[in-house]
Amino acid sequence: MKEEKTPDVNAGQDVNIVDFDVIAPAQRLARIGGKVINVARIPSRTIINAAKFADDSAAGKLNNETSFMTALGLVAQICSLADDDITADWLLDKTDVEALMAFLEFVLAPIREKAKNVI
Repeated sequence: MKEEKTPDVNAGQDVNIVDFDVIAPAQRLARIGGKVINVARIPSRTIINAAKFADDSAAGKLNNETSFMTALGLVAQICSLADDDITADWLLDKTDVEALMAFLEFVLAPIREKAKNVI
């Protein structure tokens, strides 16, 4: 996080601005389907969707197919920040099941880790 002073054009004074845009996680690179993807940045909306997924899963509301497709959708949301071409369909078409399952685990690991620390 970086704080900078900038002139306030309305009041003629300097104003402190805290720049949260500089906060960036370390890269987490993965190769799948012939592409190298940085999966470090996780959109806030994806975290909300993951929480709903966890709640629905714990309540027994999801069958196996729905669980898999929801996890795949979360991973596709994360990947799309690095590469717009990567969608759930792309992942299904470009990978075999073993590679895809390992990739899902890798990409979702930080969400699972953060969930352990939630009060």
